[in-house]
Amino acid sequence: MLFESSLLVLVAILQLASADAAGYVLPSTGVASTTQFYLGPELSSGTACGVSALPNGKSTSGEQGGGPGYLYAAINQLAFGANPSVSGAGGPGGACGICYWITPVSASGTALSANALIFKIIDECPASVALSGGTHCDTCTTSEVNDYGHTWHFDIAVDAMSTAQYDQFFAGVTDGSNWKTVYFEETSCGSDNPTPSIKSWGCISGCSNNEEATVCQDTGFS
Repeated sequence: MLFESSLLVLVAILQLASADAAGYVLPSTGVASTTQFYLGPELSSGTACGVSALPNGKSTSGEQGGGPGYLYAAINQLAFGANPSVSGAGGPGGACGICYWITPVSASGTALSANALIFKIIDECPASVALSGGTHCDTCTTSEVNDYGHTWHFDIAVDAMSTAQYDQFFAGVTDGSNWKTVYFEETSCGSDNPTPSIKSWGCISGCSNNEEATVCQDTGFS
């Protein structure tokens, strides 16, 4: 499952991910950046995937680490597959439930394989208002990059992680609490990525109404 950084960069360059009718692109591998967010406040109204509670009656910690040991993340709108800025066109996108093996990259460009963990997508980082602030998630096409220089972005739900998981993944972090660069690869989900038992999870392959709005329609970006 681990891969050499040079090989992954080559794969990312050669990757030909196709967009759907509304312009969304779900990548299987590539280079991205990460930020951190607290999942707990999102659960009261439900995440973009419809998650309103953690599995097994567990709760988030309200802090970085200290959670039940669940590895979840949000992904940027271009990859998520839905646009919450347009009424009737939001909802669970095609990225819901997909798991990615995410490997942080050091400031010197070394892939930190010992830090790598698998995260399940359960939320969206909107183009209009990034969960962690900044312009991390406002890419509208695969030819654009965010403020870290990448098309793709993951927001890590740090309050669902255990302290050990948090310390492992963020050891040596390159920009405050954020990774400027990570490698990612779609993979099978693991025991740390339980699927919440909710009705709206049925849209795991994408909802038909999502294509009624293009990626950045009504977001202030184009």
